[in-house]
Amino acid sequence: MIEIDDFILIPTKNQSKEDWLKQRSLTVGGSDMGTLFNKNEYSSVTQLFYEKLGRVQPVDLSSNSAVHYGSSFEDVVLRDSQYLDLQGKKNNHIKNFNDGNKKASHLPFPYMIISKEYPQITCNVDGLKFADTSLKEQDLIDMVEKEGVMPIPEAIIECKTMSVASKDKWKGLNPSYYVQVKTYCLPFLELNPKIYGEIYAFCYDQTLTGYRVDLEENDKKMIPLVSRKFQDLVEDGKKIIKKAKSKDKSDDEINEMLSQIHPEPKSSATSLGSFLSDNFLKKKYIEKNATIKGTKEDIEKGLRFGAVGKEIKALNNEKTLISNDFKNKLVTNKARIIDCGDKGKISYLKRLTINVK
Repeated sequence: MIEIDDFILIPTKNQSKEDWLKQRSLTVGGSDMGTLFNKNEYSSVTQLFYEKLGRVQPVDLSSNSAVHYGSSFEDVVLRDSQYLDLQGKKNNHIKNFNDGNKKASHLPFPYMIISKEYPQITCNVDGLKFADTSLKEQDLIDMVEKEGVMPIPEAIIECKTMSVASKDKWKGLNPSYYVQVKTYCLPFLELNPKIYGEIYAFCYDQTLTGYRVDLEENDKKMIPLVSRKFQDLVEDGKKIIKKAKSKDKSDDEINEMLSQIHPEPKSSATSLGSFLSDNFLKKKYIEKNATIKGTKEDIEKGLRFGAVGKEIKALNNEKTLISNDFKNKLVTNKARIIDCGDKGKISYLKRLTINVK
């Protein structure tokens, strides 16, 4: 551990996966922030609460193809992003790379970053941006470990990979990425009040796209507030567990106690329903016929649930009808693309893609 002014740095070069995960469990990571702000469609703040307490294990994604290749491509994306001019034409980085025309230095920073001002947050940045194109990663390490000086970056770099389907779905980037990189900017505000983020996403359609992310005044207020509130709740949960274990309470009894304080999940994450069923509703501590009185809101939600089901069925039917119409039009006209000019295209290369604005 290295302390420089208001920063605590934990070297990651030779850090074991176990130590890395342990540190992540003690604080809120940048990738957790999308969940806290309900931007993560795969998980919820309720699930994250129990994961931080060690009551449930996070989903193991080590064998996931997207995670594997995303991690493997990270260094390449970081390297090539140095040659991409965000104001230039798409994929201009390839010519710049071949010409040695580097636009900036995007360098790995092999440390977990904790700001003493925001001790509840741990940042694992993919890279830091500097205008000086001659800088190397070793220069940053020497600044930290020999000179005791914290580098002052122009921007925080985050590298992503995505499928074509994900790119089409989000019309760009997963919303949780924006919250993540904004969180990474926070510790550097004292060093550089104009700090911003850049996200570089390599898509499997062979394109590399850069996105600038600015830290707004509301972000500076809400990110610390939300993360602090969540971390305080986790600390309360730890106290409950410690006290319960001293009284030899069972796991189900402990989870029952924690359920009285866990954060309310305002989330449509598909995994949340299974989580609540498997860890609570299927347990015997909730009596079979235990009943509470319904409210006006419960009745309205119940009615809306039924209506939404009918709407979804009708919309799915309409969506299928439109899809079939486009496919038939392409077949009968012996075409692959319907060109709608500046409004976009409908195409079938490997699958039907509709991109109309």
